[in-house]
Amino acid sequence: MNAPVTVDGALAGRNIGWFADKGIMKVNAILLLSLVSSYANGYDGSMMNGLQSLDEWKAYFHQPSPSTLALLNSIQHVGQLIALPFCAWSCDRLGRKQTLIYSAIILLGGVALQGAAQNTGMFIAARGIIGFALVGFFNAQWNSGAIVAAWTTYGTFRIPSSWAWRIPSLLQALSSILQLALCFCIIESPRWLISRDRDDEAHAIIVKYHANGNPNDPLVGVEMEEIREALRIDREISMNTSYLSFFHSKGNRLRFTILLVVGFFSQWSGNGLISYYLTLILDSIGYTSEGTQTLINAVLAIWSLISTGFVAFFIVDRFPRRTLFLVSTAGMLISFVIWTALQSTYEKQMSANGTQNPNLAKGVLACIILYNTSFNVGWTPLQVVYVVEIMPFNLRARGLVMYSFAVAIALIFNQYVNPIALTKLKWHYYIVYDVWIFVELVVVYFLFIETRGSSLEEISMMIDGPEIKEKMLDNVAIATTNVPHIPIEDNKKGGVGSSINVEHV
Repeated sequence: MNAPVTVDGALAGRNIGWFADKGIMKVNAILLLSLVSSYANGYDGSMMNGLQSLDEWKAYFHQPSPSTLALLNSIQHVGQLIALPFCAWSCDRLGRKQTLIYSAIILLGGVALQGAAQNTGMFIAARGIIGFALVGFFNAQWNSGAIVAAWTTYGTFRIPSSWAWRIPSLLQALSSILQLALCFCIIESPRWLISRDRDDEAHAIIVKYHANGNPNDPLVGVEMEEIREALRIDREISMNTSYLSFFHSKGNRLRFTILLVVGFFSQWSGNGLISYYLTLILDSIGYTSEGTQTLINAVLAIWSLISTGFVAFFIVDRFPRRTLFLVSTAGMLISFVIWTALQSTYEKQMSANGTQNPNLAKGVLACIILYNTSFNVGWTPLQVVYVVEIMPFNLRARGLVMYSFAVAIALIFNQYVNPIALTKLKWHYYIVYDVWIFVELVVVYFLFIETRGSSLEEISMMIDGPEIKEKMLDNVAIATTNVPHIPIEDNKKGGVGSSINVEHV
């Protein structure tokens, strides 16, 4: 029997569901610990929404104006921007694990300063430090952090002292405390280990977590050889990788365009209004009490977690990535257009006779929920995953840095402009987003490629063209057929009848 030369071939006939493989379940648990850092990211947006509703916070910081609110929110993303040049270097030189640990330590320092802030300057400085630490954290646990922050501010608004906002500020450190306590459980990336000539360690990790301890599983050999071959080709294409490598080939130029598009679109779709300035929106439709506002913020956080969780468990792996992005963007456009119409009608009635229309206000809330649900279908679970999937290993860290750069620039602009424009232009500002989301839909339709069902190396072959694909498959085939075959028992759930010796150590 011919040895498999792709991951799909090695997995043929196996049960690869969520709970079918103990090794993959362990990997997912470890990834959850690694990605729990993004709890702090979600916590931050929801916390700032909540704090803006607290009378104690507003009084302590002298009723911040729209421009001050803009600075308080955008400074965090300035911190991210400053940290970006160090991110790729740290990931490539120190490894993913150590970079994560150092970021957690920096975040603890920022949170401590934020919780102890005595004036606006200290609060701004703390948020800049937090942004510096958050540069490498993404969206996997965003909603868990948002829920904790939202319900914390809903509970603490009753405290008649500065602890009403200091307690929510300090709880942002929970994810970093958990990570530092359990950092010994985190494993290093096999690709990074092989790139550092630590093949034995990479082999051991793949055997343990991808083959459940069986070194003769053909999947081990295929994965090791695919990684080696991908690294070899990457080095051949660019001996000294730099950011200019994004412009060295047609495939890399496509990657660069997509990652910038994903970065900007993920933040320029109107979601920043809800994430950081929900208070201003609620004020504009008559919901002005701090209890009502913090409760709405808390309920929205729970709904976002439910919708994101449903998509992550039941939708993401069953539908093509591109389809999910298109459905998500189309849903966002429809809900935002209706939101704009309801908001304009409400504000026009208020201007004409000074009366509030509670039905229109409830309609706006419904549109916000529909918008969040649509965003969570594609953009929340897939934006970082998609960027990682299209990047070759030698550009993956730099690709994530460029993605983070695009996100930071978009956020700085958005978080500074949004409160000022929303205050001055009112409902007219929503029209800008209506037009922009339509542009996003067109770009996603014509630019995005499909990545579902392929390994990272196979996606690289698809983007780089047929010549690279043929070359890699030929070399993997040679490497995996030059070792003797070792028979193994059939798996009752559909295993491979024979295998090869795959100990590349």
